[in-house]
Amino acid sequence: MISPQIPSYGQGTDESSQLHLMQPKDSCTVLPTAESQKVHSEADSSQLRDDHLARYELVNSTNKQRDRRPATATLKDWGLETAGIVVSAAIIIAIIVILQKYNGRQQQDWKHISLNSLISWLSTLAKACVIFSVSQGIGQLKWVWFSKRNRRLSDLDVFDSASRGATGSAFLLWLVRGRDTALLGSLAMVLAIGFDPFIQNLVHYVPGSIDSPSEISLLASTSLYNTVGPLAGGGLFYVDPILKANVYSALFNTNPAQPWAVPQYTCSTGNCTWAPMATVEIRVLCSNLTSTLSTSCTDGPGFTNCTVSLDSGVAVWYLTSGGSARPMVINTVSGSSKTFYRNSTFPVIQYILAIGSNNNPAAGGGISTQIGKSTQFVATECALQPTVRSFQSSVIMGVYHETQLAEWPVLNNTVENLSFAYSFTPPWNESLGAEESQTFGLAFEAWNSLTVFLKFLFAGYVSAASDIFNFEPSNLGSPYATADALEAVFYSNFTGTNCQDADQLSCTMKNVAAAMSKTIRDSAFTYSTSYRPIEFTKAKTTTGKAQIHVSFVDVHWEWLTLPIIVWVLGALSCLCTAWMTHQAHIQTWMNSVLPLLFLHLHRDSTIDFQGSGDEIVGVQLSREQNRNDSDASKCYSLVGCDDSLEGCIRIAKRSKAKLQPGP
Repeated sequence: MISPQIPSYGQGTDESSQLHLMQPKDSCTVLPTAESQKVHSEADSSQLRDDHLARYELVNSTNKQRDRRPATATLKDWGLETAGIVVSAAIIIAIIVILQKYNGRQQQDWKHISLNSLISWLSTLAKACVIFSVSQGIGQLKWVWFSKRNRRLSDLDVFDSASRGATGSAFLLWLVRGRDTALLGSLAMVLAIGFDPFIQNLVHYVPGSIDSPSEISLLASTSLYNTVGPLAGGGLFYVDPILKANVYSALFNTNPAQPWAVPQYTCSTGNCTWAPMATVEIRVLCSNLTSTLSTSCTDGPGFTNCTVSLDSGVAVWYLTSGGSARPMVINTVSGSSKTFYRNSTFPVIQYILAIGSNNNPAAGGGISTQIGKSTQFVATECALQPTVRSFQSSVIMGVYHETQLAEWPVLNNTVENLSFAYSFTPPWNESLGAEESQTFGLAFEAWNSLTVFLKFLFAGYVSAASDIFNFEPSNLGSPYATADALEAVFYSNFTGTNCQDADQLSCTMKNVAAAMSKTIRDSAFTYSTSYRPIEFTKAKTTTGKAQIHVSFVDVHWEWLTLPIIVWVLGALSCLCTAWMTHQAHIQTWMNSVLPLLFLHLHRDSTIDFQGSGDEIVGVQLSREQNRNDSDASKCYSLVGCDDSLEGCIRIAKRSKAKLQPGP
């Protein structure tokens, strides 16, 4: 049981009395407990209460404390705090190593924990370790603070609060004004508020794609095209019905997505890429022949007939009276000196159109009244030609994209294989999707069926009179939809297909060429009839890379700045505090309250505790009057305790003393 007789601070003392933690003066003599009880009288106790300035000193019962404490002892006192700093550094390094390993990689699908959770747990442990060390360091700094000179007693509370959290540390920053080592620990405690939010911002996830070998991606290409339709007779074949359907779609379907031009493919994930490929295709070349138009007028009985014509003989006419007109004509002619494309492999297609005659679909036969000598005409010539094109394709979010790498339209001078009508041997290699010296070509049957198809489909005119408006084929009994093709050329609006040409024919033939190219490339998928044996039809599908969307780890390293700063400040704070403790020759008491409790025990107070065996050892505070101190200062010693934190804890554990609640 403790019987405290504590001197009253308000009786006979100055209100500004300070608490001193000083080294024992040489004049202080520490007496054993038994002797102190005999020497000191009740008068001494009364005199203690009447002292003008009470000064308390915690000193050792031996003279060891007068000597400098060895550095090894200081390091031993800071073992846990050093471990906290080291463990925190190791964890931060582990976080960096882990994030460096997974940065830019696919998000890991771990069974029991995620990457974010792992980093969060590690950061929490790192923060706890460094904050523990910083808190202990601030606690020790208060002893250093009071050992330097007289301080206000209220400073003790500021340091105690600072060791407990950011709010107290903010007050400590104000107290030291940046002029003490406590600045480092206080800043660490305040900045530690952002430790967790900064760590949580380290890991971000960005969408990306990876190849999935289990998914299917196919795209076709054709090196020899020999696909035809049914046999017509005499060795002639109708055109491939799939090609015919695609061309009709190109004429009438103005969908901006151009389904008649997009090659068939298989991409199960909606995101696929293919290596460069080479294939036979059809390209179109168009030229404006308006400058070559010639106009001639002939007078008849009661009318004047004017004809606008090209050198090839393709012509339109109109009556100046407006009674009748042929506002558009389209026809195929063989390549010759009278055409712009003299060496075309397919028939050249020419047309003439009265500008403005197709602006109003509801005008009907009244169009003839709008055509006269002031009407302007436009003439265009287009040629379809086979070619070899190298390209690289991809499908992104279900939308097909294609980039042209190279094109080779140069025909071979001789045809080594009699199955080819036209052949090409581009000087390419695998980087452009072709083998060395690989031959591409168009077989005779396919070329012949396409030639007949074009001759019938694009041969006709538009006739308009007062009660007549017709789309009329030039060849009666045409096996193909010539009238429909004429209507498409005359009235179609190609704005949606992104055609920038000013005349109808150029836009029409670009769509037709794209539709024919699609059909040729899709041969491997469509398996249409081939006149020649299968070895003469060379179409294949190429397997690409199907991609699936996944999340990738994206580490924003700048968010690691604050945690590192907190650690650096904490490490410096502990290092400086340990050094200052060693230099000041004071004990390492950290945040313990036991030294303060023992300080306030009166010299006549005793603490009974069990010693070794059944021996009861008495511990008391003894006082030796400082004989050379003129201000009646007193020097107190905790007898039986070596004043180290371990000693205080040992005495507290072995004692029977208890703190009792007040009345």
